[in-house]
Amino acid sequence: MLKEFFLVKRFQFFCLFFSILALFLILGHGKVVQANGNFTNASLQGNYAVVTLNIGGQYPQAGISVINYDGKGKLSGTTIQNLPGASISERMLTKLLLSGTYTINPDGTGQSIIKTSLPDGTVKEVNLALVITQAQEDNAKQAQKLYLIQEQLDEKTGGLLKLEATKLPNDGKFTNASLKGKYAYTLTGHGGRVSQLGLGIMNYDGEGSFSGNAIVNLPGETNGKRVFVTAPFVRPYNINADGTGIATPPGESDVLFIITKAQVDDGIKVAQEAFFIVNQINPITGNLLTGEMTKLPN
Repeated sequence: MLKEFFLVKRFQFFCLFFSILALFLILGHGKVVQANGNFTNASLQGNYAVVTLNIGGQYPQAGISVINYDGKGKLSGTTIQNLPGASISERMLTKLLLSGTYTINPDGTGQSIIKTSLPDGTVKEVNLALVITQAQEDNAKQAQKLYLIQEQLDEKTGGLLKLEATKLPNDGKFTNASLKGKYAYTLTGHGGRVSQLGLGIMNYDGEGSFSGNAIVNLPGETNGKRVFVTAPFVRPYNINADGTGIATPPGESDVLFIITKAQVDDGIKVAQEAFFIVNQINPITGNLLTGEMTKLPN
C-alpha cells in the first residue's frame, strides 16, 4: 500500500511538472507572437518606389523616387521632382540624392527625416509623418506600402506634399522587358486653368516601343462644353536599372515614369503598376499631367 501511495504521488508530481512546463511554453510562445506582431524599424527594409504629389499651393508638383530603407533606421536614394520653371508655363526636372532616418512605432505609424543635397551645395531637411498601410507577415511584419506627409509647405510650390511608397521585389532586375503586354491607364490634370482627365490602353513590346490609344476630356468649342478627343500614338521608352524610365515621343513632351509594383518572372521584374508624369504643361488646359498604369491579363 505504501509503495502504491508513493507511485501515485510521483505520477501526480510529474503531471503537475509537465503541466507547469507546458504553461510556460505557451505563455512564452504567446510573448514571441506578440513581439513579432509589432512593427519595428526592421519592418521597413529594401527598395521602395515612391510617388510624390502636392495638395494645394500656387503650382503643381509631381515626383518619383527610389528609396532604400536599411531596416535599422536609415534611408538613402534618389528623387526626380517636376517643379515650376522660369515662367508659369515652363517646368524643370530636378534630380537629387536623398539620405535620412526613420523610426517605426509598434502600431505602424512613424516619423522620418529626409535630407536632400541641393545643386548649390546646401542641404534641405524635411520632417515627415508616416503610416504603414499594407504589410506582409513573414516572421515579422514587413511593410509593403506606406503613406507619408511632409510637415511644412513646399517652398517652391506652396503645396503640402504627400508621398506613397510601395516595396519592390528584392530579386530580379529591371529592363525594357519589364514593360510588356497590355496596360490600362488613367490621366489626371493638376493645377490647370480648366480640368482635364483621360484614359486609354497601352501595348508594350518589351523591347523599347509602345503604342496605344488616348481618350482625353478637353474643353469644347463653346464655354462650358466638353469633348472627348481620341488619338493614337507610338512612342519609344527606356527603363533604368532602378525601375524608373523615360518615354521620348518625337515632337512631344518627354514622359517620366516609375514602376511602382512588380513581380519577378524568369529573373525580370515585370511591371504590374506604374506611375508617369508628362514633363511639360499641357498647352490647351495648363495642367501638369500625371497618370497611373495597371497591367491587364494577356
